[in-house]
Amino acid sequence: MPKKMQAYNKSELENYFLAEEAKKLYQKKFLSKEQLQKISSQLMQLKSNSNIFFRIGFFLLGNFLFSSVISAFAVILLQIVSDEYQIIFFLYAILAYIGLEVLVRMKFFRHGLDDAFLLSAQLSFLIGIGILTEAVLPVLVTMLVLGVFFAIRFINTISAIMAFIGLVGIFFNLIVEHDFMPKFYLSFVGLILAILVYFFVSHLNKNQNFYTYFKTLDTIRVASLLLGYLSMNYLVVRELSESLMNLTITNTSDVPLAFVFYGLTFLIPLLYFFLGIQWKDKLVLYTGLLTLAFGFYSIRHYYYFFPIECVMVISGILLFGLAFLIIQQLKNKTEGVTFQPDRDSDDSLLFNAQAVLSLANANTPAPTQSNPMEFGGGGFSGGGAGEKF
Repeated sequence: MPKKMQAYNKSELENYFLAEEAKKLYQKKFLSKEQLQKISSQLMQLKSNSNIFFRIGFFLLGNFLFSSVISAFAVILLQIVSDEYQIIFFLYAILAYIGLEVLVRMKFFRHGLDDAFLLSAQLSFLIGIGILTEAVLPVLVTMLVLGVFFAIRFINTISAIMAFIGLVGIFFNLIVEHDFMPKFYLSFVGLILAILVYFFVSHLNKNQNFYTYFKTLDTIRVASLLLGYLSMNYLVVRELSESLMNLTITNTSDVPLAFVFYGLTFLIPLLYFFLGIQWKDKLVLYTGLLTLAFGFYSIRHYYYFFPIECVMVISGILLFGLAFLIIQQLKNKTEGVTFQPDRDSDDSLLFNAQAVLSLANANTPAPTQSNPMEFGGGGFSGGGAGEKF
């Protein structure tokens, strides 16, 4: 289904990802520079920018180009449309989508220009829906639908994030604005939603047919891990309780089930840390470290045990000691989570390594062996009569 919806040619996408894997193999010293140049010359690649700064620059250029186009149309449309301003934004969305499809036909992929038109199409349509309905829920539903469509068709990570935000926003809006259930359960709904999204995306991530979406799926995995933690974080729960449930927290009172949120503020990061090592998943491991740091900040935000200088010094000593102990335990291991130099940090690299290496050696002539010691004609070997001694 996703391949049928993709806007790009299948072989061109395969060539693009093979070229990307070849660059990774070269960086990991699996390929020589000559082999990398040979692969790049043999593959017809899409127009893209691997440098994030160049991509941002072309993104700004694309926004300037699109704003120039819609400004010209606005001069005409504002004279025709009097009150129905949402029509203008729908027309802007159509123009941006047409421009995006044209760029796709011109083989632009993750270039920056296509990103500008892609986001402009979605945002223009969302603004039009917001003006037309004057409600938040239709905008969130549209954000979810458009995000999924653009993420699948154009293999875009930002669209996938927008879809994830739309999904979370729908449940949040139903509970807070429409009283779908008591607001107290909002945190638990967020945790359940994060678990369901994570395992659904992880299931898709195991299917090699979706290798073009691996980075997008990994981003959604991290977003769901963060959602699950923030849903149970004491600082977040307390601030939401005060703003949404009009609770007044004093020195003698606290949020309902406060001990649960106190515990999960630290237990969830430790769980992430343990699962990251158990599953050999660096994304989960790094997310655990990040959320653990935020957990300490959350508690210190309300309770001051030591001056900040002492906390920083003690934390530095503890982290240094922990890092030293972990290094001592892992430095002699050769598999799993180790302290050995990491030559490969991406599962998809090994998935395409065989194809890349085959392509690199496709036309390489077989080496010929020659005997450095020739016989006959005299010389040093003395294998025949000649003028020399």
